[in-house]
Amino acid sequence: MKLLPVLAILLLSGWTYSFGQHKIKGIVLNKDNHQPVAYATIIVNDPLSGKIVNGTVANEQGVFEVSNLKKGSYNITIDFIGYTRQELKGINAPHDLGTIYMVAVGKSLNEVVVNSRAPTIENKTDRVVYNVATDITSQGGVATDVLKKVPQVTVDIDGNVELQGNSNIRFLINGKPSSMFGNSLADALAAIPASQIKSIEAITSPGAKYDAQGTGGIINIILKDNPMQGMNGNIALSAGTRLENGSLNLNFRKNKFGMNVFFSGNEQLSSHTPSTRTRYTYDTATKLTQETNTDFSRKAYQTGLGFDYGKLTGGLSYSYFGNHSIASTYQQPGDIYFTSDTRNHTGSLDWNLGYRQQLNTGELFLLYSGSNGNPYTSFVQGNTRSWTPGTDLQHNFSIDYSHPFNENFSVESGAKVILHHFNNTATSLPDTTQSYVFDYRMNIYAAYISAKFSLFHTLNVVAGGRYEYTTIAMGNIPSYGEFLPSLNISRKIGEDQTIKLGFSRRIERPDKELNPFVNLSDPYNITMGNPYLKPEIGNNTELGYSRNFKSGGNIYLAVTERINTNDLKSYTAYYPSYQVGDSLYKNVALTTRVNIGEEYNTGLIITSSLPVTKRLNIRENMMVFNKHVVNHLDNGNKTDGLSWRLNLNAAYSFPNDLVAEAFGEYRSAWNSIQGRVPEVINYTFAFRKLFWHKNASIGLTATNPFNQYIRQLTTLSTANYTGTYLRMVPYRSFGISMTYKFGKLQFKKEKEPGEDYLNNPPAM
Repeated sequence: MKLLPVLAILLLSGWTYSFGQHKIKGIVLNKDNHQPVAYATIIVNDPLSGKIVNGTVANEQGVFEVSNLKKGSYNITIDFIGYTRQELKGINAPHDLGTIYMVAVGKSLNEVVVNSRAPTIENKTDRVVYNVATDITSQGGVATDVLKKVPQVTVDIDGNVELQGNSNIRFLINGKPSSMFGNSLADALAAIPASQIKSIEAITSPGAKYDAQGTGGIINIILKDNPMQGMNGNIALSAGTRLENGSLNLNFRKNKFGMNVFFSGNEQLSSHTPSTRTRYTYDTATKLTQETNTDFSRKAYQTGLGFDYGKLTGGLSYSYFGNHSIASTYQQPGDIYFTSDTRNHTGSLDWNLGYRQQLNTGELFLLYSGSNGNPYTSFVQGNTRSWTPGTDLQHNFSIDYSHPFNENFSVESGAKVILHHFNNTATSLPDTTQSYVFDYRMNIYAAYISAKFSLFHTLNVVAGGRYEYTTIAMGNIPSYGEFLPSLNISRKIGEDQTIKLGFSRRIERPDKELNPFVNLSDPYNITMGNPYLKPEIGNNTELGYSRNFKSGGNIYLAVTERINTNDLKSYTAYYPSYQVGDSLYKNVALTTRVNIGEEYNTGLIITSSLPVTKRLNIRENMMVFNKHVVNHLDNGNKTDGLSWRLNLNAAYSFPNDLVAEAFGEYRSAWNSIQGRVPEVINYTFAFRKLFWHKNASIGLTATNPFNQYIRQLTTLSTANYTGTYLRMVPYRSFGISMTYKFGKLQFKKEKEPGEDYLNNPPAM
């Protein structure tokens, strides 16, 4: 905790209530006729994080002035319907931009109309941003479908997500944690309709400001809002053979006050999955076969509101998701039939309140956020019944202060406290030995400092360090501290090329896996927790090169290296007999989480966008990984495996606002520490037509139309036995979706001095 005194000095040294008065001003004119572009939108962004700092609209003469800016460098975006967007980077405040000319877009039906919107993919120093507006193959889908399109992200057939080949990811909603991700990530992602998502950020080299949880990095899902003046909204509906969705967004903004209200719901219709599990034991020459048919359904809804008023931002949201599965199993030997009924549901309440104060020496931001989840599981199999209610409560308190010393050097520091309490109580009948109480309390105390500066007038550097101290009130688990450095260096080559180098050290803390409970619902395949797990530490390095072409295309090449110590993996061991309490079980495969050893993961990433013609655009995302795992549990055995993932997206714009899109994805098979995981192929076709002055749309989608099932054969091999698990996963689906935007944006003719209505969109 030695950083805390330094942090306190930094914070106190900058504490003052004088406002920064720096301005950026200019005039916006039409390049062809030099007439004012009245009411053009001017947005001021932080160049590192991309966050909106302030903004305004030009008056009737095209004149604008953005005030209340602290001294420093900003990126400026100037936008208006019917004109090509202007982007100005590295603008220092104060600054008079003079005259900015905007080019009007041609409107001939024989030409492609360029819309004023962000590019689909943006490569930034520490992250890649996927903007969802142009994604039509995900229309009518959920967050899982959108994530498949995000560069460097892969999603398997069960909805499990990896970022650069690592599944230990920290998920955020609008930059904040949520208890909805605590119980089942796949269910939580399936609860968010794609129509609610504005963009997704895959943060592969997080700086010191970010929580260090998640050795794979951070995925931030940003929901839709509208920072402009007036009242507006949108509604989206979809129906299909696999999924039904609906969402409503309402936005209101007047001067300094803004509010966003939303509601969404979806249902995954019942699907049927046949599967066969076999196990052959060497020493006893015993073969166990289980043939199972599972019917599965899922439903969810979300509602909430966000607001901002001057320096205050806040939000409140509630989400619910649940699933229901009925599995019928035939087992040999023994000629045994049994049926199980499992229900899971979680309600999650999230809230936040933030305060931002502009100072003449910098900026201070205070944030409190919290979440309260209530997971519940019930299980019935014959005479066996169990139910497990729980609570998942988290409070987060943070303070951040940024201080620009000059145009080329600034420091940011802060502190955060996370209080996490998880509790559940399992009741089981008639076997009361399966009942338990699990009470888990984890507190994290963190402080960080980060500096942003220019080196040799050519390199942009962000260097920082974060210290996190963790206490766990459960059993005899010791407290521990970890120093986590980060470094991001970038260099621009001309206007269209960038080279970057990023390094970050991150941590994966075990939580619910620490519960030593033994799950005996299937006495031949037992699962249990491990109270002796240690945190996994990951050191991630990424060297990347990006280039934008005048034709509108772009490419990003990167080499990555991730080294994990105390690597967390699922591990299965075979026991001819296994004692639990007073009961002895025969022919048992026991699965638990362990610290397996070290993992070395080397990767090559290539993402690109190619405008083949004015109407046809192709995007590609390819990753190749070589994984080397040193297994200390099995006498230092080593696992090596090469895997690769590729997806392609092709979009074609027809006249009259009709767009067709095709998306295909391939993920090769790969070696796990005890077997082999199968390949996955899926594809989607979609059409979307805009009408009613582009305020409404109708779309059609078809996913895997020529294959009802995706065949998945997983193999498992140990010193004692081999096993296979064959599943036929239903994936074919057809759907129709509709959207409608309503309301008007009421632009003010001139922004009053001191108004800051674009600072911080409504928080959810």
